[in-house]
Amino acid sequence: MQVQRKRFTIYPKLLIGFLIAILPVYMLGIFLNHQVANSLREHILQSMQTNVNFYLTSLTDEIRKIDKYKQSLIVDEDVMTLGTVAPALSENELRESILRLERKLNLFKDSSSYIADVTFYIPSIDKRIKPGNYTEGVPMDQLLQIRSQMRHQLSPLIWWNGKILLNSYFPESPLSDRPPAFMIEIELDQNMIRKSLANVVDQGGALLYLHDSNNVILNNQIQSLTQELQLLVSREIESSSRNDILKYDGQRYLVSLQKSQDYEMTLAIYTPEAFIMSDFDKFNALFWILFIVSVIVIVLFSYWILKTIRNPLRKMVTAFRRVEQGDLTIRTSQGSNDEFRDLSDQFNKMVKQLQSLIQEVYEQQIRSQQSELKQLQSQINPHFLYNSFFILHQLIEFEDIDKAKEFVSYLGHYFQFITRDAKSELPLSQEIKHAEAYINIQSMRFGDRIQVAFEPIQIPTDFLFVPRLILQPIIENAYTHGLESKPSGAILRISNQVEGQQLQLRFEDNGSLLTDEELGQLTDKLAMDNSFGIETTGIINVHRRLQIKFGAGSGLTVYRNDMGGLGVFMQIPLSKEVE
Repeated sequence: MQVQRKRFTIYPKLLIGFLIAILPVYMLGIFLNHQVANSLREHILQSMQTNVNFYLTSLTDEIRKIDKYKQSLIVDEDVMTLGTVAPALSENELRESILRLERKLNLFKDSSSYIADVTFYIPSIDKRIKPGNYTEGVPMDQLLQIRSQMRHQLSPLIWWNGKILLNSYFPESPLSDRPPAFMIEIELDQNMIRKSLANVVDQGGALLYLHDSNNVILNNQIQSLTQELQLLVSREIESSSRNDILKYDGQRYLVSLQKSQDYEMTLAIYTPEAFIMSDFDKFNALFWILFIVSVIVIVLFSYWILKTIRNPLRKMVTAFRRVEQGDLTIRTSQGSNDEFRDLSDQFNKMVKQLQSLIQEVYEQQIRSQQSELKQLQSQINPHFLYNSFFILHQLIEFEDIDKAKEFVSYLGHYFQFITRDAKSELPLSQEIKHAEAYINIQSMRFGDRIQVAFEPIQIPTDFLFVPRLILQPIIENAYTHGLESKPSGAILRISNQVEGQQLQLRFEDNGSLLTDEELGQLTDKLAMDNSFGIETTGIINVHRRLQIKFGAGSGLTVYRNDMGGLGVFMQIPLSKEVE
């Protein structure tokens, strides 16, 4: 039964062709967009890293300057006097030393905008001296707690009661718990730090994280990202600076971090990626709109081309169908002056020429066909014909219409091959189809008694021309002399391989009637000279015609196969077209 293949019309071919042509361009555009986005993101992160580095360096330099001024203040003459011999001073000398220290502290505070307050503690006289004033009372317990905390952290900066302090004690002894002679406490201005953080980045926010105390200073713009950003900043990092991308609440943020090893603090700034990439996202949206519009244009343009091609083709197909039905009076015309006009003119000339040729050769063909049919009909095996019609009669009698139809189809292909033109050579593919038709007919006859394995030939066979009827006689011989007598388990195996420049076919059965004497006689007949004049049909006939066509290196050899029956080995030289 012939299966009708699904049609693949011109329109999807045109559409797919145009899409294949344009898709690489858009795929390249998508790739370039992706690369540009990554490059832009990298440049923004580098710029953010530069800002972070500049601000953190400025802040640490300012703290370092304050710390250096503090160290110079500790060894000041008035400071040393008040801290060591203050009880021995007269009231006037003590007052003058305190006033001089107040002025120095005032100058110290004014030296940097990052200093919120400066306090000098003298436990021996129980006084706290600030810029411009002094008060009674030194909170020793609190100062000792602060000193204890300083011993357990790396940074000199102390977070105490919401303040950032930079303290020093004299004498400084990390192992002694003795109360110090005097202490100086510098409070850094957090409002000034916040104002500076606000200037680090235009959009987004900034955060200064103190690792020892796990506290942060942040500008007013940062809101819901505080916890996530603080968690990111608190992680240990291998390098002092890095860039990262933080995802939060469906949005992405570009984050740049840098850590100060001297003061154990990390500055982080973030910017919403949507803000940075807004112009690029607009361009990307326009790109996809252009892509969609291009696809629509391709669909419409393909349909227009289809109509331009299909209408003339429909006229030509209609005309060919009329010719196929035998109407040679049909003529076509095309309004457009293009290739279809040329095709139409050539079609009209062809039909006119066919009309005249058919008229001339009609009678000659009739006479030739009648003579040819008589000659070809003589090749039909009467016994095979009788068995075939007997099987068909049984199928109709048992009302097995489907198998009857199938059998008639096989029989039709078989006799179509037998009774058509008497060309001595034809493509091997047609020989294979005829052999398959014969096997199908015999399979309908013998059923499961005979199992046939016909291995497909993997090389092209349409251009390999061979003598007519070289496969079916060998297969018929296997049925007649080897397999018909077996009540069950009969096997016919047809295999092939390509060896060098030869196509090799093997026909093997498991018939049990072949004797060694018969095999020897058949081998001797094949080895005899072709002019000996022996059989004109069967295996010998096929062998002789193959040798006449292809030479002595081709033909048949016989042997006993591994199943115990007859094996026939056929060699056919390959033509250049097949190679």
